[in-house]
Amino acid sequence: MKKIVKASIATTAGVVLLLGGAGTFATWNSSASAQGASIVSGNLVVEPSQAAGTWTANGAPITITDYAVAPGDVLTYTKKMKVGAEGDSLSATLALTDSSIAPADPAKPADAALASYLTDSAVLSASGTGISGTGPTFTVTPGTGVVSQDVTVTVTITFPYGDVVGGNNSAMNGAVTLDALTVSLTQNVK
Repeated sequence: MKKIVKASIATTAGVVLLLGGAGTFATWNSSASAQGASIVSGNLVVEPSQAAGTWTANGAPITITDYAVAPGDVLTYTKKMKVGAEGDSLSATLALTDSSIAPADPAKPADAALASYLTDSAVLSASGTGISGTGPTFTVTPGTGVVSQDVTVTVTITFPYGDVVGGNNSAMNGAVTLDALTVSLTQNVK
């Protein structure tokens, strides 16, 4: 009987060893190199192409530092800028930065009120080679071998009439700075 028990134990041990080694069989595989390629990133930039732009009030040329704005006035600033667009299918948002129209003294309520009225009404537009759209989102067409393209940027600022009695009175004698008008061009995320 001892021989039968020993033979059974030996057989069981052999089966366990064979099953334990079942995971070591190799699978077939193969690999090959694919032809690679190099890529480069594009560029999106906006910068001035002239030293200063021009200001008008209600369609007439003005010197902005000498002009006292009143409710109903429409101020327009026009400047040539270069838009650099290198890459495929660029869509970008052209915008006036938040700090473009700032109260001369943020602690003075009249300055803050005037800045608020003017900021709320400011509209930025652009036209020229390589840019299309009605805003605030513009499509920038990349130039072929062209680093930058001429674009006319226009900022229109309307000082609206008050809707209620005394509506704009809080902005009387207010002062703002417009010398930091800054245009940003940001690529849209697809």
